[in-house]
Amino acid sequence: MNPKYSPSITLHQQEGVSLSQFAEMTGLSVEALRKYCNKGRIVGARKHPLTKKWWIYPPAKLLTGRQS
Repeated sequence: MNPKYSPSITLHQQEGVSLSQFAEMTGLSVEALRKYCNKGRIVGARKHPLTKKWWIYPPAKLLTGRQS
């Protein structure tokens, strides 16, 4: 059985935001969001090829919690 996630936070801006800005919007720590990015749990997250920093682009969704 494949786990399914429910989206709980959505970003609706035109421009991408840095991980620290997204952390302020969501109330989560930057480190927690970095882990979610590495695990593929933030739809719209992309790592900049030169700086290696995460940027979040719309429509971004943070996938949290599992549904049974």
